[in-house]
Amino acid sequence: MEQLIAIATVVIAVGTVSLWYVTWSLTRETRRLVDAGSRPHIVATLDPNQWSMIHFDLRVENTGNAAAYDINVSFDPPLVPSSPRDPEGPVPLTTIDVLKPGQGLTSYIAEAAAVLPNTYQVSITWKRAPSSAAKETNSYTLNMSVMEGITRLGNDPLIQISNDVKKFTETFGKLASGHPKLQVDVFTSADRLHERRVIERRRGERQQRDA
Repeated sequence: MEQLIAIATVVIAVGTVSLWYVTWSLTRETRRLVDAGSRPHIVATLDPNQWSMIHFDLRVENTGNAAAYDINVSFDPPLVPSSPRDPEGPVPLTTIDVLKPGQGLTSYIAEAAAVLPNTYQVSITWKRAPSSAAKETNSYTLNMSVMEGITRLGNDPLIQISNDVKKFTETFGKLASGHPKLQVDVFTSADRLHERRVIERRRGERQQRDA
């Protein structure tokens, strides 16, 4: 009897330890999944401008599920903006204070000729909290030569709508200002009198022929 009690005690002890280990493992895995599912992830790309395929925009986007802070973006070789802005000034969107989950920012950067021949090493750092000292990093290669030869058939529907609205606004503005003037035919009482006389004359001529 004492031997059975001892065996049962050992079995219970082993079961308790096993249950504790399984619970601990599940808790750790759950925390890991929660942590992985609520992390920011920042990417930077060079995309064709929606209005013109021969111009490129820099887009920085948070594709993760949490906000990112103190974002720094660098390209090697450095991006050279081909715009009227100060050439000695900083490249836009290389420093961003915060990006919400799913939020992205876009800025025109350069003509296609200045971008497509290059292969960039992109490095991005950010914090998960403004007060955090730890930084997370995302580094990758961006080969722009794969974009050469890409064409677009037609316009984006939203762009087409925008163009149509612009044309309508311009036409309406000209009409409102009186230029060009509308040519409108007005049917006056004098016109109605003339029409009635013509009808009566034709009726009289027809009656004369019938007689």
